[in-house]
Amino acid sequence: MVRKGDAQGIREQVVLGARDRVDYRSILGSSSARSRWSGALAKPVETRADATVMLTPEQPLRAVEATRGGWSFAEDPTLLYTFETPRAALRSFVRASRAARWDVLLELAPERYRIDLSVDELRAAWTESEYSKDLQARRDRLATHLADPIVSDSHTATLRLDDGEFALLERENHRWVVVDF
Repeated sequence: MVRKGDAQGIREQVVLGARDRVDYRSILGSSSARSRWSGALAKPVETRADATVMLTPEQPLRAVEATRGGWSFAEDPTLLYTFETPRAALRSFVRASRAARWDVLLELAPERYRIDLSVDELRAAWTESEYSKDLQARRDRLATHLADPIVSDSHTATLRLDDGEFALLERENHRWVVVDF
């Protein structure tokens, strides 16, 4: 049951993947704003079917309805390490750190970090340093959120994690890199 004016109650009733796209102000606003909002829902300009297919718990892939009635993946599920989308970069980050692919992790770092960083330093940080256990725990926490909504614009992307923390990405040329996790 949702009480009048209860934004959190409404949010909890919305499908997880759509929560960040709902205009709660319009829903809770004046009756004319609610009327405009419900009218727009009744006569949408465009609809698009999409779904998230969980190939594994840590490999969510977006599927989109094709024009001829079938479905297709929005990205190639056979590519192990790709940086084309924020979600793909995060998935590659988790996979590379678990597979000890320090060269891939280095490529996932922003250029300003890569300048003074080597593959050996990355390996040491993840396996031998006093922070290695923390890095691995943070990576494992990130892995549990890979299917969660990512808020992005053309240059930055954010994935909300636990306790108000975020994974931050930014675009470098035509690829995404992980700034913080």
